[in-house]
Amino acid sequence: MKIGENVTLMAPSGYGKTTLMGILAGIDTDFLGMVTTKALQQGIVFQEPGLFWYKTVKENILYSLKTQKIPWCRDKQQHYQEWMAVTGLAGFENHYPHEISRGMKQKSAIIRAFLAHPDLVFMDEPFSAIDKASTQEIIDHIHAEYPETTLVVASHSLGEAARFSDRVLTATHTPISGFEIS
Repeated sequence: MKIGENVTLMAPSGYGKTTLMGILAGIDTDFLGMVTTKALQQGIVFQEPGLFWYKTVKENILYSLKTQKIPWCRDKQQHYQEWMAVTGLAGFENHYPHEISRGMKQKSAIIRAFLAHPDLVFMDEPFSAIDKASTQEIIDHIHAEYPETTLVVASHSLGEAARFSDRVLTATHTPISGFEIS
């Protein structure tokens, strides 16, 4: 993959997209083979948003900055405010996950992944709970603000892949072993 390339992995359920994303992201290490990346910083958006129930929307979003020891500076504050406006989450910063919809939780996870300006982001079914208009606004924002960020997206939606990706990789044979990446 090239810097700034957007690649979508498409396959039916059960073909190993999530497993492959975990391997590529370095989360799943129980496999034969080797994955190398030149990415200095990466983000990930899981199928399930993975928000802490006891943290507010804002605290959940800023958690990745805290764990990576990235300062909460004026630049980050500005990007945060832009993301909150783009996603429609402005005004929900002090809500807890049980107080917002699944789509809002997913939007929070997307912001969390991109706020640190990673050079590589893995996204597993990132828009499955988000309406089409919001999805398009988020995609447009990613393309405009993160042109150097390489994206690997797992999706079931051909329309989403067409709007989002430079290249689509599809499963060719059987589950798990069907993807061939070069």
